[in-house]
Amino acid sequence: MNATQQHLLDTYRAARRAESAPPAPGAHTVRTLRDLLRWRRSRTTVPEQVPRTTPAARTAPLRHHAEPTES
Repeated sequence: MNATQQHLLDTYRAARRAESAPPAPGAHTVRTLRDLLRWRRSRTTVPEQVPRTTPAARTAPLRHHAEPTES
């Protein structure tokens, strides 16, 4: 079944149920493409974060490798 046949069947069912008819195939194609292009443009204008080249300095010594103390 192609899109046109499916649309005709959905329109018939909607008429039998006293509901509004569904939109025709391709009715929102232009709007969808416009939204997609707008989203893509917005993604390209966001600057990427620059990764740090030097590691963060430690302020406290590591204690989990310390020698056990004798009691």
